[in-house]
Amino acid sequence: MPLMVPVLVLPNTPEEVADKNITENSKLDLQWLMASEPHDGVAILCGGGPSIKRCIKDIEKLRDSGGAIFGLNGAAKWLIKEGFEVDYQVILDAKQESSGLVEPLAAKHLFASQCHPDTVKSVFPTLFHMNNTDIEDLFPEARVANGGYALIGGGVSVGITSMVLAYAMGYREIHLFGYDSSNESGETHAYPQDMNQFIPVIDVKWGDKVYCASMPMKIQAEAFPKFATELQREGCSFKLYGQGLLQAMWGEPPATEQQKYKKVWSEPRYREDAPGEQVAETFIEIAKPEGSVIDFGCGTGRGAKVISEKTNCNVILIDFADNCRDSNVVHLPFVEWDLTQPVPIYSEFGFCTDVMEHIQTKDVEKVINNILTSANKVFFQISTVDDNMGDLVGFPLHLTVKPHSWWKALFISLGYKVEWEQFHKVASLFYVTR
Repeated sequence: MPLMVPVLVLPNTPEEVADKNITENSKLDLQWLMASEPHDGVAILCGGGPSIKRCIKDIEKLRDSGGAIFGLNGAAKWLIKEGFEVDYQVILDAKQESSGLVEPLAAKHLFASQCHPDTVKSVFPTLFHMNNTDIEDLFPEARVANGGYALIGGGVSVGITSMVLAYAMGYREIHLFGYDSSNESGETHAYPQDMNQFIPVIDVKWGDKVYCASMPMKIQAEAFPKFATELQREGCSFKLYGQGLLQAMWGEPPATEQQKYKKVWSEPRYREDAPGEQVAETFIEIAKPEGSVIDFGCGTGRGAKVISEKTNCNVILIDFADNCRDSNVVHLPFVEWDLTQPVPIYSEFGFCTDVMEHIQTKDVEKVINNILTSANKVFFQISTVDDNMGDLVGFPLHLTVKPHSWWKALFISLGYKVEWEQFHKVASLFYVTR
């Protein structure tokens, strides 16, 4: 089996350091970004991805028609060297090293209040504040009392944050350059950037192509559809230029089931309900699990969270879309895995909710056997009705819609024992042993 190495991607600056930066910078006599009414201006957001080098004429055309150029991080310096006037330089990063990215020749600077004071004091910019929990507790009381500032969402990367920033500034037509989220011919940027030289990279497959990307950039590419979709609902239009992982994940249809669900999980409405969370206590009552539990097809991980909190069990999450989990369960062990393949871990107990109906009918027996080879005793919840979320992404999600009796007969025909069963209006519940 392949070696599976779970990786937790953390901010490059500890939270307490970022909070200290916010506290110090908020005391400075600087303008704070306010929300603006929508207008017909055009925002040209320029990241540093290698493909931006081939888009100079497109940027020139938009600039000549009155668009405002946003240079993100070091892209501002590159744009100046290419002869562009940069209307805004945007910096989000809290580490001190980012002070070397400041471009004094930009007309204006929009820096996050979490930036290192060396970054902020080099040009005295307009500050914008991230919409972090309790961030206003770090502001001077008088500034909070006076109000008149915006809290900006995003936070995944400077690219994602700049989209929200442009929206807050009233832009509704947004053009995106250099948002590749992947390397090209070994280059991370369109220009040398030494601070990115030693960031580890991984291969990410989308469609029929493999992209080389750092893990933070992979996260940006996966987060982009979510934020772009939400902003589109609020009246924004986006045009992506260039080629890279992010452009592919936004513009190309998924080629595999795994890629389909990576796209599905980027849709916020898909994660509103968590069937596993609703039946986790039923599983605990019926199975009385001990030791470890595998959550097969964990989705958001909310069901696993309930099991972890209400038992002494170690819960291991499995799904083949690694962007499915909520942020508050990433501390639990996770394996990205296709359940049509033999599962490389073993436990006495398993938990599998809202999964089997998503499996192609030709693979259902294989998946059941894989699950019940990996765990002796498994609780299943299986939807027996068509899905209502497929329209969000343009393809059906429930591929095996069968009645309760069909699923029970299948378990028995494969040699398993149905210890307990229950049928609800839209779902079947089984506790099956090997």
